[in-house]
Amino acid sequence: MATMPIPRRGVGKGVIALLQQHVQSIKCHQSNCSLHSSTCQRMAETVSAEMSGVKAYHEVPGPKPLPVIGNVWRFLPYIGEYYGMGIMDIHRKLHAEYGDIVSLGGIPGRNDLLFVFRPEEAETTLRNEGPWPVRAGMQAMQYYRQVLRKDFYEDGGGLLIENGENWMKARSKANQPMLQPRVSKQYIKPIAAVAQEFVEKMKTLRNDKQEMPDDFINELFKWSLESIAFIALDKRLGCLAPNLPEDSEPQRMIHAVGDFFDNIFALEVGPPIWKVYPTAAWKKFVKALDVFLEVSVKYVDEAIQHSKERKEKGMDDNEPSVLERLLARSDQKSACIMAQDMMFGGIDTTSYSVATALYFIAKNQVKQEILFEELKRNLPDKNDEITEERLENMKYLKACLKESARCSPILAGNLRTAVKDTVLCNYKIPKGTWVLMPHTISRTSEEFFPMSDKYIPERWLKHRPTESTAGSAEDFDIVSKGKRNPFAFLPFGFGPRSCIGRRFAELEMEILLAKIIRNFHIEYNYGEMTYVSMILTTPKDPLRFKVSERTL
Repeated sequence: MATMPIPRRGVGKGVIALLQQHVQSIKCHQSNCSLHSSTCQRMAETVSAEMSGVKAYHEVPGPKPLPVIGNVWRFLPYIGEYYGMGIMDIHRKLHAEYGDIVSLGGIPGRNDLLFVFRPEEAETTLRNEGPWPVRAGMQAMQYYRQVLRKDFYEDGGGLLIENGENWMKARSKANQPMLQPRVSKQYIKPIAAVAQEFVEKMKTLRNDKQEMPDDFINELFKWSLESIAFIALDKRLGCLAPNLPEDSEPQRMIHAVGDFFDNIFALEVGPPIWKVYPTAAWKKFVKALDVFLEVSVKYVDEAIQHSKERKEKGMDDNEPSVLERLLARSDQKSACIMAQDMMFGGIDTTSYSVATALYFIAKNQVKQEILFEELKRNLPDKNDEITEERLENMKYLKACLKESARCSPILAGNLRTAVKDTVLCNYKIPKGTWVLMPHTISRTSEEFFPMSDKYIPERWLKHRPTESTAGSAEDFDIVSKGKRNPFAFLPFGFGPRSCIGRRFAELEMEILLAKIIRNFHIEYNYGEMTYVSMILTTPKDPLRFKVSERTL
């Protein structure tokens, strides 16, 4: 049905009244229409939207679904244009074909997914999410916790899957232990001890070319698990022990988190066949979650017993740990669930982030030497203790991590459910729409990041480098010409639902990277790294870093 364009100004009251009657008549007709209800709805939306100068939701561009099969065919082998593509490649293709806002619907069992690529629209979405942000997705995790293992998770499914009031209750219990700076700072010394142990292990891993082994990423997994388990479970698991057996508990946990991320992409993106038929991906996914449920219960029980013994012996003078703080604010099951979520969110992501940072630092030798000089100023001896004050002074170290995250982000963006009707890119977006805000396009835009194809940590420095601070003043001047918009790249999210483990993740990565670059000169001599982009974007090639010990 063609619609008459409505002038923005000078419209008489009579015309407005007629239009309002027309809208009402469409709505009334819709209530009596069964065969053409969706058409009637679109007609009402179109006329109502034109009255306000805003386009209707069904006009959002995007791949058009076919009758019966919708858009699912686009993901099928042989015929699907998106089959085999990484998630960020799909983002680029959608943006190139349809623009800054794209609707992808017609996937059986899935809500429509709205992609918004402009940071201004991401800001609109995130600033209007209210005190209880709703994050869609994680249906497989929801099914596992709320159906398959509901006997354990009946009182709450945890921060990863809950929404609304249940999410707020869980988050409020975890905020104090997880977000207070003084709590994270008490872990500097033990996290540094794990990092130093890893540095010593790196010396033994080198081959005759002084390179790390092909499976070096698995060694980073061990470091990450050892670090986050100490925070989440009050336990050193012994992940860095030499010749760790494949059937050891740490290695089982590493394999489990790998299986979790390897299979969740297929479970979340495709039709939810696993709800009626246990696919191979679903079986591996369930087995992985069962491992972490078993381990968390075991070590939380152990931590409670140790805490009781210390109190009985009058040895409870230390600052309470994260786990002890969680137990003081919630029950044992809730603490177990939080520990699981911390490990799921903090093993692969931090490992791959460090791997990516090492790669970019190795490929940019000038920047590596700037970082080394900063570390040498703060740690004159390579064995000097990393303290809160010294870590705070390592501005270029933090900038290096942020820039590597921008150049190759581990996560593609942020997902929310619209909690009320809103307008994005001049389209009316109804409440309940799933809104994905990828930073795939904005993080490589010259508008926001001049010389975006270059690794320039100076873009994250607040002040122009001087003789006494690390960095290139020339590079700082160049990259500072970009338009500042924090919503162009949000690796840890935004607002009440931002990453609750951010302080600990940054602490682990900063300390390990400082230890490695202070002790070693790093090279990567195998060309440009390639990546696999699923739920996480991860290095595809072996991390064969050449590691030479520094003498100073």
